[in-house]
Amino acid sequence: MAESDGKRCRDMGDDYDCLMLELVISMIVLGEPATELRAGLASLTARAPGSADVDAGVVEHSALGLRSGS
Repeated sequence: MAESDGKRCRDMGDDYDCLMLELVISMIVLGEPATELRAGLASLTARAPGSADVDAGVVEHSALGLRSGS
């Protein structure tokens, strides 16, 4: 995790960190749609403790700055 201060950012786990790194490389660096990775991000986020039932588009926008369908 890039930010280790628990007051600023909660630790989502190694799986989440690996997925985010792969998403950044796939989507931002390579310009790929990374549809499966984006679905994995929504799934991991939904399973996190204290998570509400949030739409996948909201998760993508919050984590990646993307609108749904981008």
